[in-house]
Amino acid sequence: MTDRRGPEDPTRPDPRRVATRQDFGRELTLTRQASGLSVRQVAKAAGVPVSTLGGYFAGTHLPALQPPDLLDRILVAAKVTDPAALEDWRRAYWRVRHGASRAPAAEPQAPDRAPLYTAAGVTPVAVSIRPPLERLGGEPSVRGRDRLLDALARAALTSGHAHEAPRIHVLHGLGGCGKSTVALAAVRHATASGIRTWWIPAEDAATVTAGMLALAVELGASPDRLRVGSLPDIVWRLLDELDEPWLLVMDDVDDPTAALAVTGSGLTDGAGWLRPARRTTGTLLLTTRDGSATTWGRRRPDWLRLHRIGVLAPEYGADVLLELAGPRAGDPAEARALSARLGGLPLALAFAGRYLAESQDIPPGLASPGLPRDFHGYREALNRGLHDELFALPPDGAPAARRAHAAVGRAWELSLDLLAERGFAGARPLLQTLSCLGQAPIPYELLLRADLLAAAPPFAGVQARGIWDSLRALDGLGLVTLSHSGTAQTLTLHPLVRDMSRRHPQVLGHLDDYLALTTALLTPVVEGADPKAPSTWERWRLLADHCAAPLDLIGDRPGETPVPFPAALRLANRAANYLRAAGHLAQAEAAGLRSLAATRHRLPDGHPLVLGIRHDLARTAYDQGRLAAADTLFREVLASRLAVLGPEHPDTLTTQHYLARTLRNRGLLDEAEALFAATLRARTALLGERHPDTLTSRNGVADMLRARDRFAEALTAYKSVLALRTQVLGERHPATLVTGQYLAEVRQELDQPGATEAELRRLAAINQEVRGADHPRTLAVRQSLVEALHDTGRASEAQALALPLVAACRRLLGEAHPATLRARYRLALLCSDLGASDDAERELQAVVIDRQRVLGPHHPHTRMSQATLAAIRQQAEGRASAGRGDHTHPHSDRRTDSTHV
Repeated sequence: MTDRRGPEDPTRPDPRRVATRQDFGRELTLTRQASGLSVRQVAKAAGVPVSTLGGYFAGTHLPALQPPDLLDRILVAAKVTDPAALEDWRRAYWRVRHGASRAPAAEPQAPDRAPLYTAAGVTPVAVSIRPPLERLGGEPSVRGRDRLLDALARAALTSGHAHEAPRIHVLHGLGGCGKSTVALAAVRHATASGIRTWWIPAEDAATVTAGMLALAVELGASPDRLRVGSLPDIVWRLLDELDEPWLLVMDDVDDPTAALAVTGSGLTDGAGWLRPARRTTGTLLLTTRDGSATTWGRRRPDWLRLHRIGVLAPEYGADVLLELAGPRAGDPAEARALSARLGGLPLALAFAGRYLAESQDIPPGLASPGLPRDFHGYREALNRGLHDELFALPPDGAPAARRAHAAVGRAWELSLDLLAERGFAGARPLLQTLSCLGQAPIPYELLLRADLLAAAPPFAGVQARGIWDSLRALDGLGLVTLSHSGTAQTLTLHPLVRDMSRRHPQVLGHLDDYLALTTALLTPVVEGADPKAPSTWERWRLLADHCAAPLDLIGDRPGETPVPFPAALRLANRAANYLRAAGHLAQAEAAGLRSLAATRHRLPDGHPLVLGIRHDLARTAYDQGRLAAADTLFREVLASRLAVLGPEHPDTLTTQHYLARTLRNRGLLDEAEALFAATLRARTALLGERHPDTLTSRNGVADMLRARDRFAEALTAYKSVLALRTQVLGERHPATLVTGQYLAEVRQELDQPGATEAELRRLAAINQEVRGADHPRTLAVRQSLVEALHDTGRASEAQALALPLVAACRRLLGEAHPATLRARYRLALLCSDLGASDDAERELQAVVIDRQRVLGPHHPHTRMSQATLAAIRQQAEGRASAGRGDHTHPHSDRRTDSTHV
């Protein structure tokens, strides 16, 4: 019913006039009207709800991507059957969909508190800044890039001298043309020359921010500096301060403006991530598909140079094919012909070469008649129609990134077709399943179970015994890479393979199946692994990123609540709990906020899972030393749990206990003591005397005795709890170690130094073995040892331990964390005792200011800091007046400034 003679008659439908969603709805309405059918009749014939179809006609939304034939069904129902007209409609559809995808998205509802260093609405991610040089080992030799690599090498080697030369080099070109490979080759040369190098994945603003945050931390930026400062300013200031050559690669910048410009600035105006940096000694190298003048400007700044990465000349492409496929696939002339047919695209050449290398091993009697086995056969297969599929391009106007992905993605399909020909029916669903996991290396030996895979709908007809063979076959064709990671067997997917595979129509059309499968694979592996137990942390380290992946899949379906959603949410929560327990507090906060965001519009605010996430976020705030925020969060969760679960539910009592701990550390002792006592009574009645939660409450009551300066009673209480925790949990359990530390500190208060020092040294060694040297609990024990040494008159020995400890606390916890303030306070006392009064006064004055801000002016620790500072100043005045005789010690009360973590 579409008139293809021209768009001059506005009353006749013509999809070629479509530019917007409203245009699409208008032309679709004209088509229905021309058919003489009502909306209800078209809806019935197409199998679409009337209300949904009405939205298409009104132009409020486009037909969905799934099922893939939905648009054709609607058009055929409206009597559009001409193939050319249908193709016009498909082009119009993708033209509008592409335009809509570039429109600004609705601002997501921000969480109560954005994660540290992350803009509101940006999903937190984790990245590595280590250059992935090992990737070069599995790729064909780099060819046809000698002049460019020489230029980049000169830029890196002379970066400390030729300040007038461009500092930023942009490698741009078609997806799959080898930009990242060229960048890696440049990094390899720089590394061999002793140049410091970093590599940041930069596909979006969140990944750039995460990578630059990691770089800033490596260069020495403190958490507090990062919290309040401009991250781009901080990173460039740190880079400018380096006095050695360096090379930073920002790889795969799909949208340079969105990823690298900051609010209120352009891409190359020098205020975002790209800057003139004329004083720097380093080079910044970017890879991107976008080299347009619209993005980079028609008159580019002199500190930035663009390098177009073209395809390989036929002779270089032939060398790639011959290296991978071998001489059996044909002679150099045939290889050159295939290289030309493939357009010289390095990624397509690599996959074609591996395809042919494998196809040659299939016995002729087992191969299908049309299976390409050499260069000529591969080229002829393309001529028979596979070429159109290999380089099938989206409609006119689609971005270069999507056009490149479509071409390369078809090369992977050819490889999967080959594996199917060889009998590896599980290869395709296995690759798609792996793509639904996280970006980190996948511990396949731990995670993949043939029985679960074979029983899942995507693997219908696949035998369990064929799963391993399929995995090795994927490795053989380069679709995955099997390797060792420490003691684990892991596999990695190329980012493009993962991206395209997880967006395959087979995955998108059966997302519930893949979500259920990934959840089923992950759940039993972590079922018995307590995230708080250090003995399980190696397993969680391997799996944490993948446990969050099901939520990412659900994120592809905004507003929907798939059946496996609660199970997927539990996996993500447990991974976040591991991050918190292991001391990765910023990552734990980011993971918790992502989980909380996923529940919006899917679960009510009072749902137990939602309350659990909010409780865990409050605990993270407590561990970060943000006591006021933790107080507010715990109170909110407690009120909700009391209303939803009741006062005696274990979860309610857990929140009540942690609120009491927060109040105690804030100096609100009366309220804290009442909550501790009430929680202990309820837990004793509900769980029994020896339950771990009951022992936790008893430990809290002992903490209150200590906070009240009733040290003899606290000593007795801690001894009792330690004996029971040793019996119930074991001597090396984290909770047992905490009680042991507190008991040693109370003994120090009661002037029992001999046993205290030995016990603290033992606890420090065990904590380092169990939790790691940088865990907050390990730092706390080391701090107690510093105080014990100081209080027994060994100031020099204590200072030798205190200096690196304060540095570690600042680096890991931040300048104003209560544990850092405790360490800084003690270091100031040591400086005073060792005669460095000016240093002591300066540090104490800073501690007083920070404690007033963090703990409040009336907190006991704040008042003690003020009194000590006043005493040191008075002593300094006394020394200035000759003949005054002996003076009062500025800190004669050596009571431990303890902060219970």
